[in-house]
Amino acid sequence: MNMESVPIVQHGSDDLNPLSTSEKSDRHPANPYPFHSVLISFFSQWKDRLTMDTLRPLPVFLGITGPAFCFAPQAFTPPTIHLDKNTREKVQQRIKLNFTYFLTNYALIASGTSVVITLMHPIMIMFIGIMFLLWKTHDVIVQHDIPMEVMGLNLGEHLSVANRTRILYIVTAAVVVVFCLIPFLMAVTISGLLIVSHAVMRDPKQVESGNSFKRGVFDSDEDTDSGSEVMVEKSDVV
Repeated sequence: MNMESVPIVQHGSDDLNPLSTSEKSDRHPANPYPFHSVLISFFSQWKDRLTMDTLRPLPVFLGITGPAFCFAPQAFTPPTIHLDKNTREKVQQRIKLNFTYFLTNYALIASGTSVVITLMHPIMIMFIGIMFLLWKTHDVIVQHDIPMEVMGLNLGEHLSVANRTRILYIVTAAVVVVFCLIPFLMAVTISGLLIVSHAVMRDPKQVESGNSFKRGVFDSDEDTDSGSEVMVEKSDVV
């Protein structure tokens, strides 16, 4: 007669108690802030490229030459004068060259524009600070398992960690849409226009440190023939 082994379940065990398991998972969620990982992965792709090697001096960035600090006549020129089938390729190539060479300068322009626009909206700063305090308080309560009791009423029984997190997400989204969306669009629009205008009009051939510029560009470009065409060609500028 075959006898199957039956596991012995102890009533005091917490591993097989569904009530305790739900309480543990509710108190310590696996990933309460999933957007953090998305932001970290996004910025980690750019942090290695934003170095002092791609930070160019202001005279080089603005095309200022001579002791009188005057703009060079050919510092800002259109990629091409005549519209032909190669116009789009020349514009894209120039933008790519300038982004490779002035990447950190462009990042500073975007950061400076964002700071200025942020300081122009103090109400937005106030609500961002309030939301930061709410999230920080929520995180401390979850990490240290602090009971939420108000006048003898345990709010933790009615508002679980998951529900409080959802409420904070909704409130944060409302604050972002109402108070942060317009300043964000302003910062993106202004900095984008400045950066794109400089990237299109700044002539790579007129950069003072031409050798280092060519060397940095050719190391990053796969097609060196098209890059040399934009760097060497003189007929379009005249």
